[in-house]
Amino acid sequence: MTSYKEIEEFAKTSLGEMPEVIKLLAKYNENVAIEQFNENIKLYLGRENIPKKISAFIAMAVALANGPKESAMVHYKLAKNFGATNEEILDTMRIAKMALMSSTLTTVSYTFPEFLKNNDINLAESEEAANILTKIQIESGSVPERLKILSKYSVDLLKEHLRERNELIMNPLKLEKKYAFLIAYAVSASIHDFECEKVYLSQYFKNGGTVKELLDAVSIVRFISGNRAFVNGLEILKKMGENQLK
Repeated sequence: MTSYKEIEEFAKTSLGEMPEVIKLLAKYNENVAIEQFNENIKLYLGRENIPKKISAFIAMAVALANGPKESAMVHYKLAKNFGATNEEILDTMRIAKMALMSSTLTTVSYTFPEFLKNNDINLAESEEAANILTKIQIESGSVPERLKILSKYSVDLLKEHLRERNELIMNPLKLEKKYAFLIAYAVSASIHDFECEKVYLSQYFKNGGTVKELLDAVSIVRFISGNRAFVNGLEILKKMGENQLK
């Protein structure tokens, strides 16, 4: 895009309307508005290796996990424009939920061992827990370290995690499995959950994912993560306009 008029035309045909943040940015500096929209195309809507609908799902999931909700709604509308079904939308929301729930288990890796060590509490992994870990190893190809640690503390929590994993991501309602894992990877990357990134990445490739598709997803995560600075700043941009009128 080289001019604001071209941006307006593209926004109307693809989004149905011009994003509010672009309109506000243009009031103060059209070049910044053009820059923002060009990044939108280059890093998000212009990716060529994954379907537009999947791009919107990735963006929506990252926005759902990190906020703001206005951003999630924009990507939901885009997904619908690209032919998304309600079941696929629900899959995306469920996957984002699972990635967030999984990330909270990081506390098991860092907090529990130190606490138990300092308080002379020693626990051993049960046979039932060992069997669950073996099942995860077979299904996923690897077992996150935090689940190994968790297995020594709570079989019930480990079983609950496995149930959630099977319900929310291993058996999507509609989405192709490789894209389910790509969305989960994207959310994990956005919240810096490195252990889950590795697991979801392994599952993504196991289900037929490609490097080119992965790089498209990374570009989208980068854009949506950085875009929060503008979307969260909507009220600031509006206030700047009010101050100009005084």
